[in-house]
Amino acid sequence: MPKSLCVEANPGAHPIASRDVIIDEERGLWARIFLPADQVIHHSRQVPVAFYFHGGGFVCFTADTMEYHVLCELLAKKMGAIVISVNYRLAPENRLPAAYHDGFAALKWLAQEQGGRKDPWLAAHADLSKTLLVGDSSGANLVHHVLPMLAAAEDPAMSDIQVVGTVLIQPFFGGVARVPSETKHRSPTPLISTDMCDRFWELALPIGADRDHPYCRVAAPDHPLPKTLIVAGGEDVLCDRAKEFMETMGGSSKDLELLVIENAAHAFYIALESQETAHFLDKVATFAQGIFA
Repeated sequence: MPKSLCVEANPGAHPIASRDVIIDEERGLWARIFLPADQVIHHSRQVPVAFYFHGGGFVCFTADTMEYHVLCELLAKKMGAIVISVNYRLAPENRLPAAYHDGFAALKWLAQEQGGRKDPWLAAHADLSKTLLVGDSSGANLVHHVLPMLAAAEDPAMSDIQVVGTVLIQPFFGGVARVPSETKHRSPTPLISTDMCDRFWELALPIGADRDHPYCRVAAPDHPLPKTLIVAGGEDVLCDRAKEFMETMGGSSKDLELLVIENAAHAFYIALESQETAHFLDKVATFAQGIFA
């Protein structure tokens, strides 16, 4: 991404401070931590942790991209939580499952004595028993695929991380057969089209795989899911993929909630002053506060 579209962390900012941490220097894995400074410093208390995984079709954007920096600041403020925005490796240089492994490595780092436990902000203020996983677009796909890795983890330290919920924002899934929203919204929007989604999958999936590969096409889970909020945009090409995900995961479950914002296109939340963004942020905050209680 051009440097002009990225912003530096600001450890001294209020009400949300931010700083970058190295998770795995060899693979270039790092994260930006957002601390609701006024809440934790003035009240000397621990707060929940929300991991954030950015979108971009697994091929673009970073944790310091301006739109994601601002969004994570807003989420930290609205939820009253520490947000850890993970900068995972991108395709085509690092095809899937590299991003999934990076997501799991970030969670593992949080639990390690020589990792997150020695970070001054996290050691003093993070309540790992209240951990939320949040992702938009490809980041939501990443969250879905990290969950079974976390469930299968054998490191005793990982047991301290209790994932109490997930928020999947316009999740990036697909398939060879089209769903209605992929044909209805074929003309390009400012950010995404069906053709662009196809190209992203071509670059991100293992070489030779098609869009029915398990990384792309949703399959019924073989592990219990935490409480989950799924956010869809009514004008998004991925809208019916979110609905398909809901049905496949067990749409009647009380632990799954689908929020469809009718007038929202893909990545609508970058328009910070819109009614749709305000509604979305309020809903995510209410969901998070409910599971953190």
